[in-house]
Amino acid sequence: MTVHIKLYGEKGDRFTEIKDELTDQLGYEPSNPEVIGILMARFNTGDGVVESFTEK
Repeated sequence: MTVHIKLYGEKGDRFTEIKDELTDQLGYEPSNPEVIGILMARFNTGDGVVESFTEK
């Protein structure tokens, strides 16, 4: 199954910030699907909370 997502405005900006932070942590630029996978993994393991994804 394929899912396409478009982020606009503040949500798109926040995604870019998260991707930039991950790029610094990983030492390479992850693909957009990899960023989403990391976010989902953190959510599933309790390493992240929904509020931490929306608040800066």
